[in-house]
Amino acid sequence: MPVPVNYIIGPGDTLEIQLFGKMSQQLSLLVNRDGQINFPELGPISLTGLSFSEAKQLLHKRIKEQMIGVDAAISLGELRSIQVFILGEAYKPGSYTVSSLSTMTNALFVSGGINDIGSLRNIQLKRSGQLVSSLDLYDLLMRGDTSNDARLFPGDVIYIPPVGKTASINGAVKRPAIYELKNEKDVKDLVRLAGGLSATAYKNEAQLTRINESGFTTVLEVNLPHKSTLDLKSGDSLVVQERVDVNRQSVKLSGHVYRPKKVAWRPNLKVSDLVQSFDTFKPLPQLDSAILLRKTLPLYSLDIEVVNLSEALSNKSSTANKVLNPQDELIILGYSEERDSVLEPVIEMLKKQASSKHSTKTISVSGMVRYPGEYPLANNMTVSELIKLAGGLAESAYTLSGEVTRVSLKDPEKTSIKHFVISLDQGSNESESFILQSRDVLNIRQRPEFREFASVEVMGEVKFPGTYRIKKGETLKDLMKRAGGFTDFAHIEAAVFTRVELKERETKQLKELRERLKSDIANSQLEQSNTGKNANLSSLEQLMESLGTTEALGRLVVDLKEILSSDSENVILKDGDILVIPSFRQEVSVVGEVQYPTSHLYNSDLSFEEYIERSGGETDKADDERIYIVKADGSVVLPYKSGWINATGVSIEPGDTIVVPLDVDATNDLALWTNVSQIVYQLALGAAAFSSL
Repeated sequence: MPVPVNYIIGPGDTLEIQLFGKMSQQLSLLVNRDGQINFPELGPISLTGLSFSEAKQLLHKRIKEQMIGVDAAISLGELRSIQVFILGEAYKPGSYTVSSLSTMTNALFVSGGINDIGSLRNIQLKRSGQLVSSLDLYDLLMRGDTSNDARLFPGDVIYIPPVGKTASINGAVKRPAIYELKNEKDVKDLVRLAGGLSATAYKNEAQLTRINESGFTTVLEVNLPHKSTLDLKSGDSLVVQERVDVNRQSVKLSGHVYRPKKVAWRPNLKVSDLVQSFDTFKPLPQLDSAILLRKTLPLYSLDIEVVNLSEALSNKSSTANKVLNPQDELIILGYSEERDSVLEPVIEMLKKQASSKHSTKTISVSGMVRYPGEYPLANNMTVSELIKLAGGLAESAYTLSGEVTRVSLKDPEKTSIKHFVISLDQGSNESESFILQSRDVLNIRQRPEFREFASVEVMGEVKFPGTYRIKKGETLKDLMKRAGGFTDFAHIEAAVFTRVELKERETKQLKELRERLKSDIANSQLEQSNTGKNANLSSLEQLMESLGTTEALGRLVVDLKEILSSDSENVILKDGDILVIPSFRQEVSVVGEVQYPTSHLYNSDLSFEEYIERSGGETDKADDERIYIVKADGSVVLPYKSGWINATGVSIEPGDTIVVPLDVDATNDLALWTNVSQIVYQLALGAAAFSSL
């Protein structure tokens, strides 16, 4: 660091001297214990007690007088170290070796600072037992003043006494803390120590906590602008209150707007002054019914009014352009977003101010309105206004009448409920004259026999495949007429008809079957292990895996030829039905436990047993007593239970599938496993009809 000119030279300092001119030489001369330097060609030169500036002048003079033609550049090199003592309430009191340029604050840093009970305002510097200087660290920390930061000399003592009088300040000030008092006498001085009041301070209300002479705590109210000269005592605690964030002279715009805002209230401020144009709103605003929330002092009780914004902005002289009061809030609703988040705080506040004498100012609307739910009750609100507030009637609403249910609490002995049928016909003014009361519920019924358009899909070999909208009661025969009938390649017997509700039911059944099968496999493995036998359930586990990957189809077996050609019971269509007419199939498939599952070209002379023989015959795991045939239309024929002595009377047709099931006698639940294998094959065959399109 730069050496000041008033630095006193002492033993241990080093002078760096560069000679130039007639001769050139670099000298580094140490000041010895006698305070002298040994200068070549000049001899000993005493510098004791001289400042650095005086020492430079002396050396320049001697060199100029005794060394003709030589000049010198003189600076201080390594400085001496000095030993000082830091005592009292230092963090680490003791003896410290510091640079000879060190000041009181440098030494305080070396000692770790001041402990919790040390004084920051009366740090003493003593030399030879005499008080030389005192340092107030508040001057340094708060004002950056280092004028009293004295330089240290060897043997100096820095003494830190215990802290003196203190007072704390908290709240709305810039530097809340505990402060040590020195010359500060009153509250005004304490606030000045804390950097002054913050912008949010409420000057008219502060509390000073003090321990009185009796040893009890007392609180004094302080009005800072008028009582800031109140005297301080040690241990006082001042709390400055924050300003309450309540705008009492403003009105607010919120809800379905681009920029919610607050506007300063003024006399005769109207709705059109708060909402200056239609550009304020987001797309699809609900202009015929905005909510005007009025807060009445001193209890901030809420009153609700409904404002027709469209009329207020179009005709500023109309009654809809209401005059606003301080603390009013205009809430804009929109058709493009839900309104629960906007209305919920209002509803909650209205419920909190209800009591046994004042009912909750809320009403509800249910049924066929755009936004059913709970709404605030406006003054003298009618049924018509509530419908508008709820977004208007839905497309499916019954527009002739609605029903109001009212709960009466007038009789303290009982609660009565009444129903009122309100005409909604435009020719009647009942909906505009019926005044709603607290807790009323308006129900808008659905138009009789109204439903959203149902649709079914026709795929495959029909003349006009596609999606068709249907009316209630329309049948499969009617649908085929609209689809234009079949093409020449249609395989009518193999038609697949699926229904959504059947698919959901099958999905649930498949889930139950999976759980039961898991349990059966686990029980079988346990029984085999208990009897000392090896559990060979690989076939069952494969069937279980097949069931896990099988998806529900929701197929309804229909004899389409019979339905279209006679007056037999028809199929009434439902929403989501799908009819698939596949192309004509010439093959007969053999699946299951045969040597080579495959499909064969249809031959009217072959029996189902001969088809099995053409697939290599049955495997060892086949159950030949439970062979069944899945017909093209999805129905199942059991040849060995058809009433014949043998199975020769069972006919095979194109598109049929012969299923040779697994022999599941090894399991405890034979019927379950048989049903599972049948379900897996049937669902797989039905899905194949879709994939063949």
